[in-house]
Amino acid sequence: MGQKIQEWWLTLPRKQQVLGLVGVLGVLVIGGWLLLRQPAPAALPAAIPPATTSSSGQSHATGAQTQATATSQASSHDTRVFVDVQGAVRHPGLYQFTAEMRVADAIKAAGGLVDRADRQQINLATRLTDQQQLYLPLKGEKRPAAAASGNATVGSSATGSGSAASSGSGSATVVNLNTATVTDLQQLTGVGAKKAQKIVDYRTEHGSFQTVADLAQVPGFGEKTVANLQDQLTT
Repeated sequence: MGQKIQEWWLTLPRKQQVLGLVGVLGVLVIGGWLLLRQPAPAALPAAIPPATTSSSGQSHATGAQTQATATSQASSHDTRVFVDVQGAVRHPGLYQFTAEMRVADAIKAAGGLVDRADRQQINLATRLTDQQQLYLPLKGEKRPAAAASGNATVGSSATGSGSAASSGSGSATVVNLNTATVTDLQQLTGVGAKKAQKIVDYRTEHGSFQTVADLAQVPGFGEKTVANLQDQLTT
């Protein structure tokens, strides 16, 4: 096929050959020019990653907010109780507990009772309070002054309480407002079961009494009543 085209091309006059070549060159030039003028295809936009950053950021923010809220609540409802455990225990010292823990827990934390501990004077069920000095007596030992004034808890099998102690004269009972049970509080002059329960409820809701005078904040206890009970109470 190519040979026939060549033979045909040679039979053409010189002038037609020249015009043919010019025509072919013109077509090639015009074609190239059109190709160059054709706009380049637009670059595809970069792939946009899925919007996980925002979701992840929101998740992290929510987690941080939850943690901050929990920390704030923990600090605003601090239930730590620090008790100075002394006396007939193996390792006396300052220990940290929670508000629900009892004398039995304090003794366990301090290594247990020594052999000469007077178990009959110790009420294991007494609840611990913050800033309390818990003194556990030895057999035949007299209570220290702190216990006599109600600042230390030793417990008593006779009264069933670790918050009431005999005064120096032995004729009156001193009750600790922050550790006394409903039964203990009924030992106070003119205080029955209902008033005793009000004291315990107030203490549970508002925390420990700072002074005996704070008892006037409890419904049913006026300043006069508190004054009459002053010698029978301690914090």
